[in-house]
Amino acid sequence: MRPTLTDIATAAGVSPATVDRVLHGRPGVAGRTRAQVLQAARRLGYLADLPEAPAPMVFHLVLPQTRNAYFREVIGHARALTPPHVTLEVLRAPALDPAAFARVLRDLGPSDGIAVLALGHPQVAEAIRARVEGGTPVVTLATDIPEAPRTGFVGLDNLRAGRLAGYTLARFLGPAPEGKVALIAGHLGFRGHMEREMGFRAVLAQEFAGLSLLALRETREDRARARLETLSLLAAHPDLVGIYNAGGGTVGIGAALTEAGRTGVVFVAHEATEENRALLLDGTLDAVIDQSAREEMQEVFALLMAAARGQGRDAPPLCPVLITRENLP
Repeated sequence: MRPTLTDIATAAGVSPATVDRVLHGRPGVAGRTRAQVLQAARRLGYLADLPEAPAPMVFHLVLPQTRNAYFREVIGHARALTPPHVTLEVLRAPALDPAAFARVLRDLGPSDGIAVLALGHPQVAEAIRARVEGGTPVVTLATDIPEAPRTGFVGLDNLRAGRLAGYTLARFLGPAPEGKVALIAGHLGFRGHMEREMGFRAVLAQEFAGLSLLALRETREDRARARLETLSLLAAHPDLVGIYNAGGGTVGIGAALTEAGRTGVVFVAHEATEENRALLLDGTLDAVIDQSAREEMQEVFALLMAAARGQGRDAPPLCPVLITRENLP
């Protein structure tokens, strides 16, 4: 006897009305629910002639809890790009508390794949190791944690990005530039920020000996602190000619430059967010080095889907893109 809609509904754990909407291709049904209904229909022989639908999966995206606009863009693109058979859960964890971040990774429940942006810390690496050994693929995003057995890393070649920042800042200062330059980072516990610092320092030392690099300042990914650190920096060094911000807090730095009447200082930062676009347009910010959040999330899903199928996939580092107000996308 051919199974009924009620039989399929019982097997899928949904109502007969939901089954009817799915089988007739009508809208209003979540992707994961649709996949469950189709699987039940095939299992009962109702749709045996159709190809097997992908099994429903749950992916997790774990990001620091900060006001960094880049994370908002990541979340927006992640939700837009989530495959129909995947349920995406987004979690935020304390940015600079590795124990709390590790606890979020341990406690998030069953998962078919995790993408994480976190400090490179032994507690975080151990939490990733436990998830991977439990059968869950983990991808690091934007800043790598190579000591953890992650499935892959999706993000910029941050050493190269730091070199690009140094070269750009120096060239904006004209031929044979001289003067003091400041380097500001969110937190060097993020490997990406550390690599950017290394690249920036290296290119200045190798190519621009006339530029003197001041002691590093950290914003701890807080725009209010970034503003205060920059005001202090400007007061202590009235001859400052350039600032490179390797992390978050660009809006706070821009506010300090405007407040101090020092928008002539060459300013290079990261990410073409809406806030940073405004700073580019008004001339406070001279250039940003962008990593496409959309491209990153496309690659994250490709890696996690391949891992779920038991397949390997290479993810070469993304190329940093230099953006000024004249080539804003």
